[in-house]
Amino acid sequence: MLNQNQKLKIKEEIDKRIINLSCPMCKNNKFIIADGYFNNSMQTDMTTFVLGGESIPTIAIICDNCGFVSQHAIGILGLLEKKQD
Repeated sequence: MLNQNQKLKIKEEIDKRIINLSCPMCKNNKFIIADGYFNNSMQTDMTTFVLGGESIPTIAIICDNCGFVSQHAIGILGLLEKKQD
């Protein structure tokens, strides 16, 4: 589970980038931060599913009214450790 400091950092980064955040479905402006990360695997073939490989790690915010889920790439938010060469 994400701790309060992690959630605060996520909230700060989203607030810096999205002014007046509101749900695109119901226009509510209150969201919950999911308690963990998502790892969206990238696939290059529609007929097979490969585990491992490239992925896009994200966090999700959830509208506390209608449940709409919005995922945000943690790398773009500056929350992903950079790989060492």
